[in-house]
Amino acid sequence: MLALQEQRWRALTRYALSTSPFYRRHLAGIDVDRCSLEDIPPLTKAMLVENWDEIVSDPRLQRRKLEAYLDDKRNWGKLLHGRWMVCKTSGSSGPAVTLVHDLESLDWMHAVHSARNGPSAAQSHPRGWNPFRRRLRLVAFVREGSPSASASLFRTRPWVGALFTQNYCINAGLPWGQIRQRLEQLQPDVLIVYASMLERLAHAQLAGELHLDFSRPGAAISTGGDMLTPNTQKLCRRAFGHEPLNGYGAAECPAIARQWKGVDHLTLLEDLTVFENVGKDEHAVPEGEASDHVLVTPLFNRAMPLLRYRLNDRVRLGPVQPGWPFRRIDSIVGRTAITYEFQVPERRILIGLDLLKGLDGDPRITDTQVRQTGQASIECLFCVADGIDGTQIAAELTANMRSYLDERDCQKVSCATRQVPFLEPDPATGKVERWLPFKA
Repeated sequence: MLALQEQRWRALTRYALSTSPFYRRHLAGIDVDRCSLEDIPPLTKAMLVENWDEIVSDPRLQRRKLEAYLDDKRNWGKLLHGRWMVCKTSGSSGPAVTLVHDLESLDWMHAVHSARNGPSAAQSHPRGWNPFRRRLRLVAFVREGSPSASASLFRTRPWVGALFTQNYCINAGLPWGQIRQRLEQLQPDVLIVYASMLERLAHAQLAGELHLDFSRPGAAISTGGDMLTPNTQKLCRRAFGHEPLNGYGAAECPAIARQWKGVDHLTLLEDLTVFENVGKDEHAVPEGEASDHVLVTPLFNRAMPLLRYRLNDRVRLGPVQPGWPFRRIDSIVGRTAITYEFQVPERRILIGLDLLKGLDGDPRITDTQVRQTGQASIECLFCVADGIDGTQIAAELTANMRSYLDERDCQKVSCATRQVPFLEPDPATGKVERWLPFKA
């Protein structure tokens, strides 16, 4: 596997050198036939934005022209010139960035999710195609309010998926009542949904407000787009009788990892993406330790070659997953890019992940949202598991936040906690954003 991976990243690097003025400068003095991957300097989002037109491999791909192309909603989810998918990042971790994926990259991403669906590589193939067999009904939640990668991926080359499933989309930004009504009408066999929305759907099913049936052979529930917590997994099993299958990707690199039936963890797709778990010094961190960030190299997107592209995710890697030649992901801790800035009156910047100090992941708590309400105030909303009294949890959350703030000279920052039945999704993305810095 590692030899195949190396063959592919070297071929991608040679291609980038042959087509990209940026990479000819960026890799000056590096012998790509003999260097190690670690010899290639990382690429940040800021560098991608600044050098966009010199990174893409075709002169017809110009950022300003593609941004104008996306201004017309009729172009969302269409292939540009029959060969490129154009989309944008959500902007949740910085300015939205226009991205391009080529046709080969798209087909690999569709293929891996269709062909790899068993607990091991030996059991990963789909049933043989039969035109007379009833196709499963697949419903995917997508973000309709912008040219997102999720909606574009689902709508690009739809005839491929239609050979195997009846495919439908639901706009994740619809009001809750309309979402429930649409699900009742469609009655999916396969559901692809944001993890944060799955929790609310499960509560509605248990309360008798939804009546979904996933008993048909081949039925499944898959999540992606945000973090799937153990409590949401447990709730899904109770409500629908299925273990939700998790996914992990980014608009820049959709095929990073996924979970297969019978496997407890996310498994990296290391023949499609080189995944490096690194510390602040860009050196690999040991197995089982949380990284400062990760570096990804999508191996099949030659339209926009991204060599060692930085994603600000903190991840713990485990050993190779039995039955697969890929490493597993033990946990995704969160994003180090989520920071809160206070004026008290001096300027203080804190990493959001540290504010809950160990209570993030507490089995009594099903969901949290830490939102900054002013330049010197912050609030934590939380939901609790069934039968749990939130009074004690509120006191613990407040004490932990207060302690963390005081340790970092933020004594004048006020903090509060509040229990809520559920967290409202962001209308722009359809996801529950768990870390919300202040926006003036």
